[in-house]
Amino acid sequence: MSAGVLVLPVSSCSMMSEGQKVEELRRAGERGAEAHFALLAEYKLPTPDECLNNYSRFTEGGAPPDEPYSATPDWISLHGGYFVDSCVAGKPRVPNK
Repeated sequence: MSAGVLVLPVSSCSMMSEGQKVEELRRAGERGAEAHFALLAEYKLPTPDECLNNYSRFTEGGAPPDEPYSATPDWISLHGGYFVDSCVAGKPRVPNK
């Protein structure tokens, strides 16, 4: 028997850059604002609880991974906060650069 070496590419395991995170937060805000009007069309008030309950529905499953293969709790909270704030207000929350 010969010993083998397994080599895996690591290029697909990169973390999100700050620019990518800002863009994703902007997108979460836009989707939150869109959710505001969609909920009103469904005769639902866009309260924080209602918006949070619909977070996955309007964001294609929630926050995208910011680390290889996962999303950190801080990132999930920040992403969700942008969505919920925008959903309640009816206008996108814009990240500071």
